[in-house]
Amino acid sequence: MKKWKPPKNPKALNIGFQDFHMQRSFPTFQLIKDDYIYWIGELQPTPTSENYKIKVVYHPYRPKVFVLEPEILSFAPHRYGDQSLCLYYPNDKSFDGESIIAHTLIPWTSEWLYFYEAWLEEGVWWGKEAPHSPS
Repeated sequence: MKKWKPPKNPKALNIGFQDFHMQRSFPTFQLIKDDYIYWIGELQPTPTSENYKIKVVYHPYRPKVFVLEPEILSFAPHRYGDQSLCLYYPNDKSFDGESIIAHTLIPWTSEWLYFYEAWLEEGVWWGKEAPHSPS
């Protein structure tokens, strides 16, 4: 019998599927359904890092990630105007409706936090950067 594989071009992954993977990989993240759908959870990028309270606002194609606590410096790099984290370059299609949030955005968020802590100490952003148009 052949092992089941998801179809190559499925429609956007639904919230139930996303939450299943979130709970398996990051059980501290809790799904909340309010005016919109989001997860709240904690990440600690390294054993010596602080615990960061994270909010992931669900959207099948462009979810947003916010750091709720501790407060991130307002002039920290790689954030959008709404203070959500810039975790990937949208034009390279590294995240799309077929991406599993727990396998992409959460690890990318932890990596962002790691580089943020290094930036606080050294004043240099050591993570990858993509071209940005002037705002």
